[in-house]
Amino acid sequence: MPLRPYNQDQIFLLPPSLNEWIREDHPARVFSEIIDRIDTTTFRQEKEEGRPAYDPKMMIKALLWGYATGIRSSRKIEERLEQDIAFMWLGGLEKPDFRTLCLFRTNNKEALEKIFTDVIVMAQSMGLATLGLVAIDGSKVRANSGIDTFKKVEDWEHTLSGARKEAQRIMTEAEAADKEDDKAYGEVSRGDELPKGIEKIRDRIEKIEALMKKARELGKEGKARVSLTDAEASFMHRGNTSIPAYNAQIAVTDDHLIVYADVTAEPVDVNQTKEAVEGIRQNINRTPGILLADTGYSGGENLRYLEDNCIDAYIPESGERHIGDKRSARAHLFGKEDFIYHENRDKYTCTQGEVLTPVAKSQSKGKYSLRIGTIYRTKRGVCAECARKYDCTTNPTKGRSVTRDGYEPYRERMRAKIITPEGKSLYGKRKCLVEPVFGQIKTRGGFNQFLLRGLQKVKLEWKIAAIAHNLLKMTAAIMRKERYLPALG
Repeated sequence: MPLRPYNQDQIFLLPPSLNEWIREDHPARVFSEIIDRIDTTTFRQEKEEGRPAYDPKMMIKALLWGYATGIRSSRKIEERLEQDIAFMWLGGLEKPDFRTLCLFRTNNKEALEKIFTDVIVMAQSMGLATLGLVAIDGSKVRANSGIDTFKKVEDWEHTLSGARKEAQRIMTEAEAADKEDDKAYGEVSRGDELPKGIEKIRDRIEKIEALMKKARELGKEGKARVSLTDAEASFMHRGNTSIPAYNAQIAVTDDHLIVYADVTAEPVDVNQTKEAVEGIRQNINRTPGILLADTGYSGGENLRYLEDNCIDAYIPESGERHIGDKRSARAHLFGKEDFIYHENRDKYTCTQGEVLTPVAKSQSKGKYSLRIGTIYRTKRGVCAECARKYDCTTNPTKGRSVTRDGYEPYRERMRAKIITPEGKSLYGKRKCLVEPVFGQIKTRGGFNQFLLRGLQKVKLEWKIAAIAHNLLKMTAAIMRKERYLPALG
């Protein structure tokens, strides 16, 4: 059977065209065309010695295509620009080294954030990212810091004290040795030599001192865990374990485009509701029509903010029983929603008609929130005689109590809205909107850990990942002929 000619040394009579290297229907072509329509005049580019700077559009395409295909390391992007056909085509055979790529990313934070907004605006002109339905959520992403680098602040203080004692010991022993040498051989040394090992211990002291200063700036107390390599990362629970991490936030539309992306060092989401809404407003000067979020984004202050801003939100209070989520260990007991509050008389009545009156003020202060309210309780002994006591309280003798604060009317209105058929249907869409996006970024994009360190740098890294995700969604819609790029003005 005859074989096709095979020659690795063949010479082309005419130079090959770069445009012929990738097929006409390759996603990189659409990806490139979208970026070509973005204003890049605000980007700063470091000029190489003796050579003009690289075109920002080329650098943006290489960087974002890397994030879109799971290649985030500057060194690996440099490799792909020499080896991968799509990267070579996007880069026009330019070969910036990893240092240039890294500097381009870190020196253009504001410009890259503007690209995030520009891409959303372009998506809206295509009929995407309509903001009719938006879901917000957070996910713990591992920080670029090992677990063994985390210690309690008070432990770092002990470590620092020990390092200083060790430095003093080395210096004392060195001085004693010098005196002995001087007695035996005369004063032959310069007198400015540093003893062996002192530079290493001094470097450690400087690092720990900088860490302690950063910890004080962050308001981290003695029991808080702080990392020597990334002081701004936090020790967070993820699943059944705890990891050094940041809390990555996104807001996603019903066509799975990201309209808000941010990172916080707080392990909880309660302070991110307002941040997300204001972030969406800042990005595209609009507010969501309907907002969906899980219980972590609830809280009285958040519900009041949403109502005041006329945002139709569906966010269940933590522990609510009627939203289809997992039941708590006390889910069989009557909840506050089963009690009737009489505003004119300032009391509650239970399902059996017994009265709960104000008995004390309560104050619950968490690390990230403060709740002040009033405790309402039945008369002592009343619940012990009730036929439904085991459906209501774990201590019938003491009686049943509920707590009410100034935000309770907002919770009641949210509770009434979310248990309606429409409310259940809308809230049921939350997971289908936001969780697949996290999955795509982490699996396709390989984003299981931040590469950069420090809150501001990881914010930028997460924003770049969001841009890449949106570009891929737009690319897919165009290739399916469902959407078209707007005509150039």
